[in-house]
Amino acid sequence: MAVGAGLRRFASIAWRAGKGLSVLTAVSIALSAAAPIGTVVAIGQVVASVLAATGLHRAVTWAGVAAGCLLLQWLAGALQRASATALGERVDALLQHDLMRAVSAPSGVRHLEDPATAVLVEVGRDTLRADWARPGRLASTAGGLATGRVILLASGVILAGFHWWLGAGLLAAGLWAAYEDKVASRTEAGHHYGATESARRMQYFNDLGTTPAAAKEIRLFGLPDFVVGRHGETWAETMQHVLTRPGRRPALATAALGVVVLGGIVLVVREAMAGHLPAGRTATYVQTFMVALAGIQQSSWTGLQTELALATLQRYDDAMDAVAPAAEPADRGIRPAEGMPRREIAFRNLSFSYPATDRRVLRDLELVIPAGRSLAVVGANGAGKTSLVKLLCGLYEPTQGSVMIDGADLRELDIDDWRRRLAVVFQQPLRLPMSAFSNVRFGSVDAAPSLDVAQRAVERAGATSVVEALPNGWETVLSSEFEGGVELSGGEWQKLGLARALYAVQQGASVLVMDEPAAHLDARSEAELYRRFLDLTAGLTTILISHRFSTVRQASSIVVLDDGRVIEQGSHDELLELDGTYAHLFRLQAARFDGGQA
Repeated sequence: MAVGAGLRRFASIAWRAGKGLSVLTAVSIALSAAAPIGTVVAIGQVVASVLAATGLHRAVTWAGVAAGCLLLQWLAGALQRASATALGERVDALLQHDLMRAVSAPSGVRHLEDPATAVLVEVGRDTLRADWARPGRLASTAGGLATGRVILLASGVILAGFHWWLGAGLLAAGLWAAYEDKVASRTEAGHHYGATESARRMQYFNDLGTTPAAAKEIRLFGLPDFVVGRHGETWAETMQHVLTRPGRRPALATAALGVVVLGGIVLVVREAMAGHLPAGRTATYVQTFMVALAGIQQSSWTGLQTELALATLQRYDDAMDAVAPAAEPADRGIRPAEGMPRREIAFRNLSFSYPATDRRVLRDLELVIPAGRSLAVVGANGAGKTSLVKLLCGLYEPTQGSVMIDGADLRELDIDDWRRRLAVVFQQPLRLPMSAFSNVRFGSVDAAPSLDVAQRAVERAGATSVVEALPNGWETVLSSEFEGGVELSGGEWQKLGLARALYAVQQGASVLVMDEPAAHLDARSEAELYRRFLDLTAGLTTILISHRFSTVRQASSIVVLDDGRVIEQGSHDELLELDGTYAHLFRLQAARFDGGQA
């Protein structure tokens, strides 16, 4: 992204983020640039007045002006730092909100699992976390860049009053040095972002070595030295193109600037000693060279940070552009789903493939679930069981065929209204680092929060002991990363996930979906779930996905999926009598238990 275009893009964002702060930052930048020039001119006048025979009053006046300019420079600098920091924080927060809004706008999740889009979204998200390259830093770095440029221009104008070609030479040398510095900074920023894959590997090895999740295995397998070593190797790979010697052109530009500044000072001093230049103007011109050099150096300091922030902003815009097509609301259905399903849920001629793949997870599937009945779905890993649930939830649209609710295509229904009818427990329940109450009541955010309803849901889910064991009860934060928070086991989280679904049921949901609800439960908890299954599902349209036949066998009907198709369907007894895939799987599991009971 070109600097000019990037700064205009940032200015528009900053104006949205805070109009008052934007104006305050711009004013403080202008004052920070004007104050040094005013100081130079005032000090030159002080010198001229002191050396004049009758210039004491004038000298004191100009000394006051110089002091005022110095004070203004200090105050403007402090104001610029404060306003730019506040503005930068607002800009970053606004960009994060915009990205979250764009990513969450589509009713489905296809865009998040499309590899190309997912990479850009991850980049857009992660770059906002990198403090050294956040777009909001442009509020500070662009100020330094602008201040340096204004000072250089003003210095050229002042020196043109001595010799026009000297002012032009300073401007030319300064702009050349600034250009070469910009090219070098952009190249280095490009190397930083060009090494994205290496940078991610670095982050991966850093997480392996420093986070609790991997700590046990890393130590048990004797991997600390390996992880640290690979982190170092990856860093060297990332930096090999960054840590390069500067080329000749930047050195020539710096040398040219040095010749102009030093040569100009020598020329000014010679003219003064020859009596051709008054002392006041001599002091002004010499200081002008120094101030110009400081301005160029200030621009150089902020150059790399500016280019990094602009590169981040460009990558953020790429992420937003990638999400935009998916974020455009399609012709969403508006038909209310209140009271559905009254008759049935049907999957008609259903085929489905995930983004960026031609493999059909479901193919020509036909399945009907009568309202108020329970259906268990079994099959090998990859048979399409969870994909079926995602389609029912409207997270994806079928590649072929349709999901029908009481004869209406799911695409015709108001998807938000339909989802209020659903209570879903996924295999890996959502773990919110919030209070236990929030983790349960988010099963139905549209309903008024009710601790009584949450308590009943927890009791039905067999999670009462989990909540009672928490140090602050319902208000305990379920994450050890927060003060007073605790970590739950996988089984405890699964119980709370079931409680969240049952909270939704008590608030009006009529379709209960349980994807491996006993995967993390111990034997006692699993037996309790088995005992309460009929009570939990009474009156609900229930879909149960499980490898545990002790629970599956209680469903009204059982289907066996294989390669995305229904190959068997019937009750537990009917499928055993059929002596097919289900019977074979049941006997394999039953053989592990005494008495042959699964």
